[in-house]
Amino acid sequence: MNKYQQRFLKQLVLCFIVLSASANVLSKEHAVGMSGWEFSPANLTIMVGDTVVWINDDDTRHKLSFEDKLPGGPTRDDAHKFNVGDKFHFKFTKAGKYKYTCITHEGQDMVGLVIVKDKK
Repeated sequence: MNKYQQRFLKQLVLCFIVLSASANVLSKEHAVGMSGWEFSPANLTIMVGDTVVWINDDDTRHKLSFEDKLPGGPTRDDAHKFNVGDKFHFKFTKAGKYKYTCITHEGQDMVGLVIVKDKK
């Protein structure tokens, strides 16, 4: 390999590293707390690629479930169970409106909504 090919290869690798780092920087993490039979915030608007972290700040257990099937997301049949202080991370990869609920506290109307918008 001559010096021009080596230089080109190094530049290509550098570009790949910069692009990979940029993709991670562009995505954000958003927190949703659980306390007093409420999600806070109850409604959240994010971008595709962002992650939502649900945090059980309450002194009781919760069970998170999305209303519609979401690949990799908790369902009614397989809800994510939270003990006090537990966290759950979920990365949204598709635009849409995603309703979710705490199955344990549905009677108290513990529901939320994540609106995921495409990056322009």
